[in-house]
Amino acid sequence: MNIFAKIKNEHHFTEGEKIFAEYILNHPRDIVQCDVQDIAKKSYVSVSTIYRVVEKLGLSGFNQLKVQVSLQLDNYSHKDKEVDYNYPFQKHDTHHQIMEKMSSLYDQTIRSTIELIDLKVFLKVIQALYNANHIIIFSSIGNYFMAECFQQNMLELGLRIDVAKERYYQHWYAYSCQKGDVVMLISYAGRTPHMNEIVQILKEKGVTMILISSTIEIPFAKDVDYHLYFSPYEDSEEKIASFSSRISLQYLLDCIYASYFNRDYEKNLESRLKHYTD
Repeated sequence: MNIFAKIKNEHHFTEGEKIFAEYILNHPRDIVQCDVQDIAKKSYVSVSTIYRVVEKLGLSGFNQLKVQVSLQLDNYSHKDKEVDYNYPFQKHDTHHQIMEKMSSLYDQTIRSTIELIDLKVFLKVIQALYNANHIIIFSSIGNYFMAECFQQNMLELGLRIDVAKERYYQHWYAYSCQKGDVVMLISYAGRTPHMNEIVQILKEKGVTMILISSTIEIPFAKDVDYHLYFSPYEDSEEKIASFSSRISLQYLLDCIYASYFNRDYEKNLESRLKHYTD
């Protein structure tokens, strides 16, 4: 995961740690150029606070922070800050302007999604799906279509995979799951009322769980095995449409499918071409 994205989405900083985290985001070049004592003075926090932040970011020390910031500084500095995820176009825009702005929205969304991917977690997700006896997707209502597209792709590779939509079916799927199965939970903000109950059922049964959500803090996230994130920059209610979150989720699911496919590329390609049907 990009270091700047990791800082923005860390929910366990204390108030003092948040001050230093904001300093990194606002003065990244200082982090690269100054030593830890100077940074402590400039950011008005203690050296111990700096090292606590470094530890929570999963880094080995201040020097690794400097390296990470330095490597990713150029992309961070040149991000398109004009994209409005909730209102990407305005009333008087021409058709061509709308198309250009939607292109910028898509581009920025894909880049932000890449920055949120922890490759170690991503690889473990692919391995878990590869070893699964049965894959079940529990999706919030707004993401059914993307879940079914992913299901179709995986079915064509010969996998046992189902999408449980309505609450009734999600409830009974949860009770019928067994160890060795993998459940993918897809939710933007984890607000589906019964989802916490389902997670607890699955946890008791030892079922592997993969949560795919935005970076909004979700109560049951601590109970899942793996957590992947899609673009979190839309307002849940005040927006024209879910342009960004949809394209982000679609991109992430496509990457999961492509990486799974690549595990047995020749075999999967042959199987898909041999059994393809409209």
